[in-house]
Amino acid sequence: MEFTPEAYKLIFWDFDGVIKDSVPLKTEAFDQLFREYDDEVRKYVREYHLLHGGVSRHIKIPHYFRTLLDQELSEEENLEYCQRYADSVIEGVIACPWIEGAREFLNSNPHDQQHIIVTGTPQAEMGHILKAIDLVSPFSKVFGAPHTKPEVLAQMLAETKMEPEECLMIGDSMTDHDAAVENQVPFLLRENDENREHFAFFDGPKVSNFLHWL
Repeated sequence: MEFTPEAYKLIFWDFDGVIKDSVPLKTEAFDQLFREYDDEVRKYVREYHLLHGGVSRHIKIPHYFRTLLDQELSEEENLEYCQRYADSVIEGVIACPWIEGAREFLNSNPHDQQHIIVTGTPQAEMGHILKAIDLVSPFSKVFGAPHTKPEVLAQMLAETKMEPEECLMIGDSMTDHDAAVENQVPFLLRENDENREHFAFFDGPKVSNFLHWL
């Protein structure tokens, strides 16, 4: 059966890899944080990031140090690493290419749907990026870290009193998929070369861009 976006009243959007093609530059930024370590460490960092794209850097960075280097970061050290990461990616995200059709679909909102951002990027940073790329108005709400995706979906289902099947989660990572499954919300995969292998099991709807939605 053909997938039809107009079937949903509320669409939850991940940002990186769904609206902007920003996953590669964020992967590179994580890699650069660990450039002084060996190839095995850097390989794990890159692969973990790609698999857990929607998880906050405030969780990922301590995980890397704990798992790979047997180090516990202090809160101050974690904030320092997170700031180094943010400094290296914000302007890149603003400048990087759009996923084709996403901006046009959101700005035109042809089916009069409610659109909500759910991202692992810190909330204030996400707000700054959306203003810089002139994409604030399509969204009724924007949720970034420290909010988690499962809690956001559950909260919005409760607030809107919508049934899960009236909503859609669009994402490109297992974090997005798992949040949708946990809340029984249909999931649309934005497929790319990096996540195709991770989602070999997934037999639901997939898109590479949103041009056919226009």
